[in-house]
Amino acid sequence: MRFGIISDIHGNLEALTTVLEALKNENVDDIFCLGDIVGYGANPNECVDLIKENCSKVIIGNHDAAGLGMISLEYFNIYARAAAIWTQNALTDESINYLKHLDYVKYIDDAEKIMLVHSSPLFPENWNYILNTDDAKTAFFKISEEQACFIGHSHQPIIFTKDLADKVVMLSPKDITLDENYKYFINVGSVGQPRDGIRDSSYVIFDMDKQEITYKRTAYNVEAAAQKIRDANLSDVLADRLLFGR
Repeated sequence: MRFGIISDIHGNLEALTTVLEALKNENVDDIFCLGDIVGYGANPNECVDLIKENCSKVIIGNHDAAGLGMISLEYFNIYARAAAIWTQNALTDESINYLKHLDYVKYIDDAEKIMLVHSSPLFPENWNYILNTDDAKTAFFKISEEQACFIGHSHQPIIFTKDLADKVVMLSPKDITLDENYKYFINVGSVGQPRDGIRDSSYVIFDMDKQEITYKRTAYNVEAAAQKIRDANLSDVLADRLLFGR
């Protein structure tokens, strides 16, 4: 079984439609989404509809929760806060009903060895980041039984590994084969708002049978997505950052 794993769409319809088409060409058996379907971008409802149609396992993200009014916006920056309020007003009843029933954690496999979560498996409702080896060391305590956990949230494609001696290492995104002697956090990056200096959408293909993880980047119509943000009277900052992958 081959799975496409995507995250952090953020209302970017151009990016999402391009990535979904690319995954069709990859002949994946299913697609999983790690959350933040909405927020920042100008097409929240269209993105919710596409995720609902194409993904069998979907996790709630902090921007999804913000769009539902489930969390405080006090820790959002001014641009994210304004976009969250805009999204709250833009979401249809159908989108709201879908988002509010999403889980914080799911598993790919019946044995519950491969976890899906938006931020960190350690108190996922707190939306903690895994940005460095110290963050990863703390979060690894939560996956004592699991081998790997796919995450998003930071928009940074990156891998953390822990060996049998509890040594944690941070790796640049690369194609790997899971080793039973290691545990893994695999950040799949962002479809709709990459922040690693590359503006192409980032996502992962996971071959369950071969235990292989492959990182993918796909170019999309960034200019069109940015213009939609401006046309919606959202901040130019949110539009411009798409152009530079920041």
